[in-house]
Amino acid sequence: MSELEEKAVKAGKADKTKKKKPEKRYNLPRHKFWFGIGKPLTMAYLKIIAGFRRTRNDLTKRPYMILCNHACDLDPLMVIDSVPGVVHALASDHLFKHPVFGKFVAHIAGPIPIVRAQMDLKSIKEAMQVRKDGGSLLIFPEANCCFSSKTSYIAPAIAKLVKQFRMPLALFNVKGSYLTRPRWSCSWRKGRTTCELVRVIEPEELAEMSVDEIYDAICDALSFNEMEYQREKHVKFKGHDLLDGAERMLFQCPECGRLMTMKSEGDSIYCTECGYKVTMNSEGFFEGENVIFDSFDRWDDWQREQAAKLVSEGRFDATGQQPLLFTPVNELYKARRASKNVLLGEGSLALYSDRIEFVTDNAFETDEEGNAVSVGPKTFVWTFDEISKLSCVHKNRIQIAVGEKDYFEIHSRNTYRSAYAYMIYFYCLKRHAQGKPLDFFGM
Repeated sequence: MSELEEKAVKAGKADKTKKKKPEKRYNLPRHKFWFGIGKPLTMAYLKIIAGFRRTRNDLTKRPYMILCNHACDLDPLMVIDSVPGVVHALASDHLFKHPVFGKFVAHIAGPIPIVRAQMDLKSIKEAMQVRKDGGSLLIFPEANCCFSSKTSYIAPAIAKLVKQFRMPLALFNVKGSYLTRPRWSCSWRKGRTTCELVRVIEPEELAEMSVDEIYDAICDALSFNEMEYQREKHVKFKGHDLLDGAERMLFQCPECGRLMTMKSEGDSIYCTECGYKVTMNSEGFFEGENVIFDSFDRWDDWQREQAAKLVSEGRFDATGQQPLLFTPVNELYKARRASKNVLLGEGSLALYSDRIEFVTDNAFETDEEGNAVSVGPKTFVWTFDEISKLSCVHKNRIQIAVGEKDYFEIHSRNTYRSAYAYMIYFYCLKRHAQGKPLDFFGM
């Protein structure tokens, strides 16, 4: 039996395992106990690994709806340690798919699972239960760690949710976490991180504000660009392999313009086609003989502009015969909310002008006994009209939402394959076909 078949069998048998009665997710006395023990420990951990300094604020011990920008996996810990009482975070359902760690976190902290950037009715009901039980809610409106160094797109729907819940709104800004560990990186760097309270808006004031006014207040408070911050503060971040995995985000060469030809090596990244190369210094800026862009945000702004320009000028195969992006080795999974994914096959991924295709020579289905059964070659096709959302999860995974309920994930161990590039070009192509401005690339 091949390694791929073994993975499919294990996933299928997990489906047939008899489920125990689930533990009550929200139990305020239990969470108070664990938060009392955990906060001093996480504070010490954050100080050691990220140079975290907690800034003083005047928050009182009462339930809040907390919103914050998001650049690193440590951000929830930094916010929770800056707020009194029990805080329940809305978290990606991937956290719950780990058989041990997921259950541990659910037991002590009771996070609310959401499928990437999708708050369904179940998530809202659980959030309302947290409010009823007297806990605070932590939401990262970007719904994803940013890829470059600045706050990503925030959906206007968050303002409606804030108004609906009628809780005191606390707006935080985390600084320094992007360079501590960018989402594309496999290594940690120690510098200085802070979590600062920007503004508190009381329920009475929220009631008088319009949804648009609330949205503007959220965007103003959460807006942050770490590289611009670094131009002023010059904080040094100590670590190794500073650009390891950077091609997951920096997918286009600024010298020759080719896509997915960048390759990281230690503190450097270079183009495999033209040889363009830069090195990252301890302050997070690029150095070299011919530096075109000296920071992540400026490089990323350029490659986004290039994507929009290529699509708007029609420099792609609009007939759907040739793919704009193609990568050969990937794994396709059927994703399920807060539970283990099901392997469907291994094969190639391609983005065309009107669809995404996944071609496998050995697709799997699960029989009634939970065994993986090979069904041979198969092509999975999702047209742009069927895809309601395409997101990046973790470092380099693509999540495709088809309709309202179906989710698929595409994994790849190859850092050349940039999930971020697929997301950007997907939204450009789809919005171009709809006749909409190419000003939103999703996350």
